Parts: sequence; structure tokens; C-alpha cells
Amino acid sequence: MAPNKRFSVIYSQREDDSKKEVYQHPVDLKVRITNGKGELVLKYGDWSGNDARKEFLFPIEKEKFEEMIEFLKILGHYHGVLQATVTDVYRYKGVDFSLVNVPGWGYYFEAEIVTEEGGVEDANKKIRDVCKSLGIEVLDHKGFCALLESLNNRPGHRFNLNKQNFTEIKKRFKDYF
Repeated sequence: MAPNKRFSVIYSQREDDSKKEVYQHPVDLKVRITNGKGELVLKYGDWSGNDARKEFLFPIEKEKFEEMIEFLKILGHYHGVLQATVTDVYRYKGVDFSLVNVPGWGYYFEAEIVTEEGGVEDANKKIRDVCKSLGIEVLDHKGFCALLESLNNRPGHRFNLNKQNFTEIKKRFKDYF
């Protein structure tokens, strides 16, 4: 399977909470483009690495990506974090593993199982067991937050669309469009 090239605009939720990290809000709103296909994404729930979050995906035309950015700015979403990644996805023993390359930063992995609300505990146990059998360490909440802070605090990856133009941001990440 070919790698997924993804660029994401991940929004912080409220101006009065702008000192909080993106992951400290239960609403995870982003616009992203993966292998040339755009989508508006909303995930809801705790960011801990071990919780199920409700997920909504809405496709947007690649040509409408910038228009969606403007639309969300009008609604009050204008600051957050930029993320560019190249990801390889593998399935092993019913667990989806994503090896995520963040250019200029390094690698991390994600392990996921799509499940219903009542199946979260069993899915987490299966992920922990499969990771243990592979000798892979699963991050606890503190480690997960440290990883996100490291990613989110890289110079040049915070944005404020009241102070900068998205066209300039898009030029920096042109390989993803």
C-alpha cells in the first residue's frame, strides 16, 4: 500500500483557551488533505491515546480547501497547529498500525481498532497485548501529552489566520496539495 501524504490544519477551539494545548479540548476540529483528497474532520472525546472518540468525516473538494479554511475563520476558528506527515499503514492481528513520519522531526506510531462504545476496553486490551508481543511500548497519558507538545511546539507550526494568510502557509506545504 502506498504511503499517505497528509497535511492538516488543526484548530484550537476558543480564543480564551488559546493558552491550552490543542489536545486539552474535547473537540478536535481539522481540515486536512490526504493524497490529494480533502476533508473536514471533527473528532469528539478525550485525547489520551486510550479512549474512543466519536469521529465525523466530510469530504471537500481539493479546490475548495482554502475556501473551507476561510469559512472556518469566519466562524471564529483561526488559530492552531499545522501538521504534515507521511504515514505507512499496516494491519497485524486485527490492529491497524500507522508508522507516522513527521518530516524534520521524527517518527511515532499509532495502533487503532475501530470499535463501538462498548468495545473500547476490549480493543485497548487487544492493542496492548499485540504491542507487548511485538516489544512495542504503549505511551501512557503523560507520554502521549509530551509527544503532542513536542509536535505542536515546533517553530513555524503554530498559526493565527488573523495575522497570516493561508496562501503563504499553503506555499510552505505545496507538496501536499
